Amino acid sequence: MTKDTARPRRIVALAIGLWLCGAFLSAQTTAPAQKGAKSQAAPAAVLRGITREALPGGDRIVLDVDREVAFLSDRISGPDRVFLDLKATGVGNGVPAAAAALKGMLVTSVRLGHPVAGTTRIVIDLAGMPKHSIYPLYSPYRLVIDAEGPVPPPLAKAIIHEPVLNTTPYASPASLETASVPTTSGPAPQPPVPPAVPTPAPVVVAAPAPVKATPAAAVVPLAAASPTRKGDYSLARQLGLSVQRIVIDAGHGGHDPGAQGNDIVEKDLVLDVALRLQQLFQDQPGFEVVLTRGTDEFIPLEERTAIANRAGADLFLSIHANASKSADVRGLETYFLNFATNRDAEAVAARENAASSKSMGHLPELLKAIALNAKLAESRELATMVQTSMVRRLKTPTTTVRDLGVKQAPFVVLIGAEMPSVLAEISFLTNRTDAASLKQPATKQRIAQALFDGIVKYQTSLKKATTSGSKDR
Repeated sequence: MTKDTARPRRIVALAIGLWLCGAFLSAQTTAPAQKGAKSQAAPAAVLRGITREALPGGDRIVLDVDREVAFLSDRISGPDRVFLDLKATGVGNGVPAAAAALKGMLVTSVRLGHPVAGTTRIVIDLAGMPKHSIYPLYSPYRLVIDAEGPVPPPLAKAIIHEPVLNTTPYASPASLETASVPTTSGPAPQPPVPPAVPTPAPVVVAAPAPVKATPAAAVVPLAAASPTRKGDYSLARQLGLSVQRIVIDAGHGGHDPGAQGNDIVEKDLVLDVALRLQQLFQDQPGFEVVLTRGTDEFIPLEERTAIANRAGADLFLSIHANASKSADVRGLETYFLNFATNRDAEAVAARENAASSKSMGHLPELLKAIALNAKLAESRELATMVQTSMVRRLKTPTTTVRDLGVKQAPFVVLIGAEMPSVLAEISFLTNRTDAASLKQPATKQRIAQALFDGIVKYQTSLKKATTSGSKDR
């Protein structure tokens, strides 16, 4: 190769080398800037607030997030604490200070941290080894963490009347004598009685009067409970238990509309009926009512029975409307918790459980809860009375009602309830005849009255009121 041909080639190679070196140096200087810009990008969500609410037996921590986020949670011992990692979430102004100020019955402190870039960790320190649950709520979106300990049964109203019933039998003779003086005195003085001669007769005659005046006269005697439809006595009936506090659950709500058909949305219909039923109980002495929701709000299935348990409820009634692929299917049916025995019950359970947050890993504990359901006998009794009342109330001279009967199925909304619980399917929205009737306020009022009648009848079967002259003792 000659010098004349080699020199141009060396110049070209040198130019190419210089260009590659410059490109490499440029990449090295711009990459960190781009990486830093990515790490400083605004997160997808913001934790706007954190508050505490008191529960009957614990604390509720509410995380206000401006949008739905993915999160991981776990519980760790030594010390006992629960943490949540909110993915792609930042923290708003004032939130760390608000968290540091939170303390309650079972929550000793709340701390915030950032285990990795873009993730916000909330650590809740606990005392007393309480149960805890975590679930989302919507409209607006928020995450709820409940820490609950044992709650004493709410019997204050029943106990407060006991002393009143027992005051008269233990009244002293002196008080009776004093009470009888006004009944024997008058404007005209009676003939004087020698002080040495006692006059007990007026005291004896006047003694029954204070007894009639006491609240004991208003008490209606109670007879023993009726046997179940099988002819036996459940443990609740053997123990003489009664019904006072009722939890009414309007199914679905919020972003979960439930069944839809013929211009009717299940979540709106059942809330209307639930509010009517609440009013009926408020007008009836001796009952207390708790609603799982009184507005268009989504409540997780598991939280609905948790509300009933926290309230110390005696009964749990979940109200739903039915749907079918066939527009010809119509009628009423009532369910209690157990394993399904036919395909129709399986289909209804699958639809109503669609909003459950449980995963396959929870299957063993769910099976155990269903199999060991200690309230099965009483739930069956309650379901039978509710179903009978609905059929009786909704059947009119011009309207036929199809009685689909009492059935059993593994409804998540009933699992975990510590009291007799049933689920009423009040009609089929997908049937034109049922839907046309459900659009009438009078029909919705009859449904509420039917549910009320069924619960009152069940209460009466536990303790039958009798008159003083009744032979049913």
